[in-house]
This record gives sequence, structure tokens and C-alpha cells, in this order.
Amino acid sequence: MAFDYLRQTLFFFRQHLLVLAAIQLPFLIALALGQSALLDGIAPDDSNAQLRVGLASALDLALLPFYWGATIFYLQSVIDDAPLPATAAILKSLSCWGRLLLTYVLNALAVALGLMMLILPGVYFGVRFSFADYICVLEGKRPVEAMRQSWDNSADYFWLLLQGLALLMGLLLLAKLAISRVFEGSDLLLRAAMVLLDFLGVLITIYGFRIYCVMRADQA
Repeated sequence: MAFDYLRQTLFFFRQHLLVLAAIQLPFLIALALGQSALLDGIAPDDSNAQLRVGLASALDLALLPFYWGATIFYLQSVIDDAPLPATAAILKSLSCWGRLLLTYVLNALAVALGLMMLILPGVYFGVRFSFADYICVLEGKRPVEAMRQSWDNSADYFWLLLQGLALLMGLLLLAKLAISRVFEGSDLLLRAAMVLLDFLGVLITIYGFRIYCVMRADQA
């Protein structure tokens, strides 16, 4: 059954490619350029190394809620048969920037803690909390409440989520490793390819949202 939803994910991605690109690529490009400026030429003995790494991480966290929240709002608008323009979706993401950022951080901490416990708990936590972003953005729930609700709602969909997310994440990881080898020694081409692969991560968001919609329909 996961393959049916994966086919639907790919179909949705193809149908809405231009709007999804307009939402995500400006932020992904800005992030790549900003991190390149901060991290290029950094040396282990650089007294500002930790500061520059910290600023690069802060930039990632600052931009992520904009394009992630906007993507989720756009996905829902398509379901509602009233697709938002990219700019409108991005502006709408301002309403949940703080909530989504904290939800992401708490989720990442939970997964990291689980990974420290022999990896499998981290995978389990990641799957069980995978609805939290959608709940936070679309239902307006606070981060802890969104994570608690995701934990409760995802139990019956664990294997469905795990199969699809693991396949997509695995393929993207393999693609990044292959691209790193192909464009080794060509920084500009490598960075451009990595931005495109980061954009393909939207497939993970679409798949998770599709299962989230299935869960909502079943509850209704």
C-alpha cells in the first residue's frame, strides 16, 4: 500500500512542481549561499570557527519554518481546491514560524536522543512524531501538544509511514553520496546539485502529508 501513496506523492510533485519550487528554492539557495559564505575556508584553529558554525546552523533554523510552513499550507490549499500562490503561502507561514521552529527543534532532540539509544528508538520516535509539523501548522497546536497528538494519531499508520519515509530518505541519501563523488572537485556544481536534492526532500513532506490526510479521513 505504501507504493500507492508513493505514486500519488510523485504525481502531486509533478503536477505542482513550479509552485513548490517557487516556495522552496529561494530559501534553499539563500541558505546555501549564506552557509557557503560562513563556512568556506574555515580552519580547525580558526578562533571564530565555532561562531561561524553556530551562525550557519542559526540561519538554517531561521529559514526552515518559512519554506516548510509555506509548503504545508500549500498542500492543504490544494486539498481544499483553492491553491495558494507561492507568495501567499510564504506570507501565511509567518503565522506559525515560532511554533513550527520549536516543534522542529523538539522533534530533532527527541530523534537525536533516540538515536543515542542504539538507533532504532530514534527511528521510532521520528516516525511517531512525523505528523507533528502538520498538526502544528494546520491545526494551530502548540509544539508539545502537536507532538503528543502526533504520537497518539500515528500509531495505526506506523508501518505505512516507515516504509515510505525510509524509501524516500534512503534514495535521497544515496543520490547525495553519488552526486558528491560525481562532482568532487567542482564546488559550484556540487552545491547546485545539493540544492536540487534538498528541494527533492519536499517528496518526504508530501508523502507524510498524504498519510496525515488518510489519518484525518479515517478519524472523520
